[in-house]
Amino acid sequence: MSSSGRTNTSSMARHSNVAFLEHDNLERYGTYLRLFFEDRSLSNLEELEYAGRIARALKERGVRLGDRVLAVIPNSPEMTASIQAIWTIGAVVVPVSPQWSVPEMAYALNNSGASVVLTIPPLAQRMCEASQVSMGSQRLLCFGETNVAGFENIAPEVADGIWISTPEDRAPSDAAMLLYTSGTTSRPKGVIVTHENIPAAMDSVHSVNPALPRKPMLHVLPLHHIFGVLMYQLSNRWGFNSILMNRFDPLAILQAIPRHKIGYVLTVPTMLVYLLHHPERAKYDFSSLYRIIAGGSSLPEALRLSFQQAFRCRVDQGYGMSETGFISCYGDHETYRAGSSGWPCPGFELSIVDDQNRPLPPLSVGEICIKGASVTPGYWNDPESTGSAFRDKWFHTGDVGYVDADGYIYITDRKKDIIIKGGENISPREIEEIIYLHPSVAEAAVVAVPDPDFGEEICAVVQLREGATVTESEIREHGARYISKFKVPAYIVFQPALPKSSTGKIQKQILREQLANLKAA
Repeated sequence: MSSSGRTNTSSMARHSNVAFLEHDNLERYGTYLRLFFEDRSLSNLEELEYAGRIARALKERGVRLGDRVLAVIPNSPEMTASIQAIWTIGAVVVPVSPQWSVPEMAYALNNSGASVVLTIPPLAQRMCEASQVSMGSQRLLCFGETNVAGFENIAPEVADGIWISTPEDRAPSDAAMLLYTSGTTSRPKGVIVTHENIPAAMDSVHSVNPALPRKPMLHVLPLHHIFGVLMYQLSNRWGFNSILMNRFDPLAILQAIPRHKIGYVLTVPTMLVYLLHHPERAKYDFSSLYRIIAGGSSLPEALRLSFQQAFRCRVDQGYGMSETGFISCYGDHETYRAGSSGWPCPGFELSIVDDQNRPLPPLSVGEICIKGASVTPGYWNDPESTGSAFRDKWFHTGDVGYVDADGYIYITDRKKDIIIKGGENISPREIEEIIYLHPSVAEAAVVAVPDPDFGEEICAVVQLREGATVTESEIREHGARYISKFKVPAYIVFQPALPKSSTGKIQKQILREQLANLKAA
């Protein structure tokens, strides 16, 4: 069992409602240009007022303490303000990916019990269909005019007028967000993030980076991910200008860095690959860059060094997940260690345990377990998953790694079968369940295969029913009707039989080894 040798020196105040953090920012730094998005800019005061008008609109439509509001909005001022608005009235924000399919959206509506949906016109039709599939009676609100039946355009009334300025009181243990994350089960789990979890997670990083140079930070990671949400809040705490993008566009990022004199970029390793190898990279000046922060999946050392040399700035990786916030990171003046995700963040206890749940000494590989104020209390309406994740009050991450003699964390593998494709966690079983729906399929197993760009790619190994014939493209087309495009397997491998253990369990490790050898050949 170990804890960080760092001291938590943050003076960030604890509040009954995480929405107060934006008010702290205004008091700490005064009014400054907070947010740049496309051709729009907002000061921190304007963003707060915009959120307050959205809060008023929600409250007038009956949203109350603890109600869940599904926010299906790409990165934009509407998304940042909606999160703040929902918190302000004491409701729970449920941000989900705009890429999700209708069945996935309907599942989130049903599981969360959301009473209101916030979205934008291009997504209105899909959300209308999801609401119908869910058999719910959600109030459907849109930031803009749409011809889709059932939607109400709130854009005119939130553009101006009275705004709610004082957040509702909440208990630290009350839910602030539900973040849906893939697990080894077929459906995403709703991770409960409380009003205590968020400032505790921010404290853990801010305390070892208390005085970063005030430079603009580029945000391209989606605000339905914990990394995107927490880093947007932290940029507020540091008083940074935030440059927000609604999708990853390598050329647009290369152009934005000199235009806005960006100092910090938040990425996943896949993004670094595309930026590094972009044919127009040499045209642009990157002298403003101070630090690149990569998370979401392992950062290959060769990629880190190549990017650092090409862009002439420091590249760090951190470690965390929806259930914990940040687990480890680097301080501004700490030396990077190849392959390590840094020291455990202050406020955490960390233990590496064996299969019998016994603590292991430094340099011994085992499962990473965590305790701390930013750790989730559990999964929404899922006591079984909560019970299996927590043992003796320790959260079991499912990740395997070790701590060196100086306390640095190294992630070596994952116990879970999660596929991490370009920083996105993808559940193999969810895809398998869809493949099994195809009438020609007898058995299927979905595993990760190495990919130079995405880190991991999705491969489905399929055994057909006797006498059945089907093509790879037909399997992909079948999958695309039920799941998001990025979850559709890139590789379909047909086999006469899948390897099984003596108990009949499909042996995925054998498949991984076979497929790795095939790719290497």
